[in-house]
Amino acid sequence: MQYLLALAMVVLGSYASLCQSMELAATSPLQSANQNSVTETSADLLKPLTNAEDVKHLASDLNQIQILQKKYEKYRALADTRQWKTIPRGPLLRFGDTHPHVPLIREKLITLGDLSLANCSSISDPLFDIELHEALERFQKRHGAKIDGIAGPETRRTLNVSLHKRVDQLYVNILRLQQFQPNTDRYIQVNVPDFRLHLIEQGKSILSMKTIVGKKKRKTPIFETEVNRIVINPSWHVPKSIAYKDIVPELEKDPSFLKKARLNLVTGWGNNKRFIAAEDIDYNKLYKGENYQRFWEAPSSSNTLGSVKFLTSGPYSVYLHDTSAKSLFNESKRAFSSGCIRVEQPRQLADQLMRMTQGWNSSKLDPLFEQEKTKHIRLLDPIPLHVTYWTAFIDQDGDLNFRHDLYKRDRYDLTRLQEALLSTDARQN
Repeated sequence: MQYLLALAMVVLGSYASLCQSMELAATSPLQSANQNSVTETSADLLKPLTNAEDVKHLASDLNQIQILQKKYEKYRALADTRQWKTIPRGPLLRFGDTHPHVPLIREKLITLGDLSLANCSSISDPLFDIELHEALERFQKRHGAKIDGIAGPETRRTLNVSLHKRVDQLYVNILRLQQFQPNTDRYIQVNVPDFRLHLIEQGKSILSMKTIVGKKKRKTPIFETEVNRIVINPSWHVPKSIAYKDIVPELEKDPSFLKKARLNLVTGWGNNKRFIAAEDIDYNKLYKGENYQRFWEAPSSSNTLGSVKFLTSGPYSVYLHDTSAKSLFNESKRAFSSGCIRVEQPRQLADQLMRMTQGWNSSKLDPLFEQEKTKHIRLLDPIPLHVTYWTAFIDQDGDLNFRHDLYKRDRYDLTRLQEALLSTDARQN
């Protein structure tokens, strides 16, 4: 079932039960409401989970929903009772600086729960002290930003996101988590806005790593499938879309581009593959016709796909793979690919998948990675892959996290939800 259809079914089919479970029957979370009866304070907003079992099993979608519901209620109470002042544009502020904007930053971090009142000698103090530095680092970590304790433009923008917007964000993500229903206790989850992969086994994350996902104009789709094959030392069959968007324009400017990019012009497949000189390229046959010409990169240590790729059975030509551009993992925002998902620790992922499905240990894979010959391995028990879009979630430390709405899906889904709710109300009246 397609994602938006499932989301619409939640709104139209079970909205009443959702409201009851969240104690929202009196008001839509997409609208402002007076909740004078709610007395939770901002000090509780990010109160850490103290139950070790709660943290241990945060991979459970049920626990995530329950905790997010509580956060939702507290954010809604704050949104209805607090004026959210805007931090103006200003200079980079860091530990040791003195500036009129510091008290406002401190006040916001106290409201959000990143800074305890007990650690503040004075909220109005213009000195950027060590307690504020540490609180800002925690805030940055929870929002997927560069963790440096510096109040720069991005951190200021994130601090200025309204509480009402966070309420909507929590709401739409609770609905998404309701639709997240793995049918096995071992699976791979790639959360696109978080730029991170988790390998789950027995309900716990046993491996976590950074990912690189599709850029805004070449989005990674949100879907469910299975990883059913591992290819060690893969070649790269350049897709037609990438060929025409990225390679042909460069080749037209520089006839030696293919050589510089370690690409070959070929026709045919397998043993019938034939190499063609770059100067003999025929644009009328490039990805056209029965025996079309195409771009191909041989297996090597510098191959675009790196040392391994993980193929899926899904409806999209999207898979997980290593990369030769490893420096990009140092960026906090990692939307650089053409849709496929690059993984930071491909060898560790391969080791774990082979252990889980074939009972292999890492030493059995070592000789396959040490050569440049391509090796295809079909997994005896394919591993489910869930590519999700969660911009609000609880992390393994029990902290509430928010992420930037990279593909504007929050905005789109909230609009669809609001339209569905208005349509339902109109039919009932």
